[in-house]
Amino acid sequence: MLALVKKQTKVLMPNKITKVSKDLWIGAEEDGYTPSFINTIKRRGHGFSTGFGTSHIMEDVLNPPAKSIPMQDDAQYNVAFYLYSAGTHGDFIDMRVNSVHNRQTLTRAAQFLLLPMFLFLYFILRLGRDDVPWLYLGPVELGLVVCMLLMCFIDVCRPLRTPVRFHHKNQEVYVFHKKALYRIPWKECEIATMFAPHHVGYGAFSDAYNLNLWLYPQHCVNNQARSQPVALNLLMSVSGHSETYSYWEFVRRFMSEGPTGISFANQPQAFVYKIPHANWSLKARIIGWILAPVFYCLLPFISPSQFATRFNPIKDQWPDVVHQWSGKTVKQH
Repeated sequence: MLALVKKQTKVLMPNKITKVSKDLWIGAEEDGYTPSFINTIKRRGHGFSTGFGTSHIMEDVLNPPAKSIPMQDDAQYNVAFYLYSAGTHGDFIDMRVNSVHNRQTLTRAAQFLLLPMFLFLYFILRLGRDDVPWLYLGPVELGLVVCMLLMCFIDVCRPLRTPVRFHHKNQEVYVFHKKALYRIPWKECEIATMFAPHHVGYGAFSDAYNLNLWLYPQHCVNNQARSQPVALNLLMSVSGHSETYSYWEFVRRFMSEGPTGISFANQPQAFVYKIPHANWSLKARIIGWILAPVFYCLLPFISPSQFATRFNPIKDQWPDVVHQWSGKTVKQH
C-alpha cells in the first residue's frame, strides 16, 4: 500500500519549465513522460484567469482525442483509485474533485504558521516573566487557539461536492457543479493538464499543475451554466505533474477499455484508512483497537480530506435524472 501512495511524499522539485516560445513550453520529464504545454486561450474563452492574466492558458491537452500516457507500472495509475476515487460501479466510476480530496490548505496554515506563533508567544511570556501562569492563556493566545481550531473545522466541515461521473457504457461524463448540470459526450469532453503559475507551490520552489475538466455552456442541461467555459479542477499538484497524469490515465483506461481496463472496476466503497485493518494479525488488531481513538482524534489534523470524506455528513447530491442516465442509483460519495 505504501508503494501505491508514494506519490504523496515526493521531494520538492525546482521550477523546470522550459519556454520554447511564448505559446509552447516544455515540462520536466517525470516517470518517462515529458509534457508539452501550448497556449489554449482561443478555445477556453476569457472567463478564466491564470498567473498570466487572461492572455495565456498553458495546457497539455489530454482529450479529445484521448491521449495515452505511458506508465512505468500499474501502481502509478492505480494510485488514483486510492486517492481520488469515490467508488467504481462497473459501468461507471465516480472521481472526486480537488476541493474534496485536497482540503488541507487552512489546516496546514494553522499548523505551520499560527501554531509556531502561538508556541513562540506562549514560551516567551512565561520564560521571560514570573507573573504569567503556565496554565493561563491571554487574550492573544486564546485568539490564536480559536483561529487554529476554526481553520481546521472549516477544512473538514465544508460541504463535499459531487464527484465527476465517467460512464463507459454511455460514453458520457456527468458533472453537477454550482447548480449547473452537465451531460458531456466523451468525445467532446475537454480535459487538460494546465501549468498553474497562480499556485505558488511550496514557496515557489516547485511547479504547480492543475488537471482541469472544462465545462462548456452547450453541455449544460438545466440552463444554469455561465456564458464562458468553466475550469473544474479535478486535481492540483505542487510536487510535479505525474499525479495529474495518473488521475487522467485511470480515467482514460476506463473510458477506452471499460471495467477490464482498470484493476478496481467494482469497488463501490471508496478507499479509507482503517485502524485496525481486517487483514492484520490478532495481536496487531488488539493494538490497533487500543490506538484507534488516538488515530481518529488526530486524523483531522493529519489528513483533513480523509476525515471529511469519512465523517462529514454535509454532501451535495446528484439530481435524480443522473441516476436515470446512469442506469443505477448511487448516492454515496
